[in-house]
Amino acid sequence: MMFLPFAGSAQERQDSLVSRIDSVTAQHSFSDMGGDGDSSAIGTVLYDTIYRDTIAKLNRKIAQYEKRIERRHKVWMSLMPSFYRFQYAGSIGLLNLGVGWEYGKHRQWETDVMFGFVPKYEKKQAFATFTLRQTYVPWTKGLYRSHERGGSKFCYTWQPLSCGLFMNSVLRGDYWTKEPERYPDRDYYRFSSKIRFHLFLGQRYTVHIPRNKRYLSKQVSFVWELSTCDLYVVSKFVNHSIPLKDILSLSLGLKMKI
Repeated sequence: MMFLPFAGSAQERQDSLVSRIDSVTAQHSFSDMGGDGDSSAIGTVLYDTIYRDTIAKLNRKIAQYEKRIERRHKVWMSLMPSFYRFQYAGSIGLLNLGVGWEYGKHRQWETDVMFGFVPKYEKKQAFATFTLRQTYVPWTKGLYRSHERGGSKFCYTWQPLSCGLFMNSVLRGDYWTKEPERYPDRDYYRFSSKIRFHLFLGQRYTVHIPRNKRYLSKQVSFVWELSTCDLYVVSKFVNHSIPLKDILSLSLGLKMKI
């Protein structure tokens, strides 16, 4: 016996299938109303068996469907950004804006992307930058604790160390990843003018916003970081006279957790 698929909700599909079972079983098992009691009993047992088996199969399919939907929902939710980031300076542009994701058992890992803006200064025109960051924040310390409804909650916290690395690229055609043919010795510079790799460390001070006052975010972190790039490190290594402050870059920023 075959049943055609039915479009609709799970409950509607189940109700339709039950009604079809009732109709088909009634036609085949109870069409002969003049039959003896044994035939009627056999028809009843057959009806109950078909009904239970069909409902069990339908429930299994519904459960599998709901699990698939739940898995897809979790995947889509994981793709939603966890926070916004705004950064001023830091060798990646004067102003930078991006989004990021937190993960890990204690949300100690972060991955974020940012787009930056560099004014023209002495250049002919301004240009944009792209940055991909990976951050590790191992500790969080409480600074101030407020008491609400008999419980306690941190209102201000401190991350004494945030560290990691990031890759920055200039979104402009006259910068190159490999020395162009116009240079006689194409291995002279050995560094790309388009892509820089950086290391950084810094600290954060976080304000936890009460539930009744949340509009755009639930946490706001004030961030400072010191960074240096691969080219600066090599330059310092081969020329010790370069001051340390010349290879370090300070950035200030805000992180708004959604």
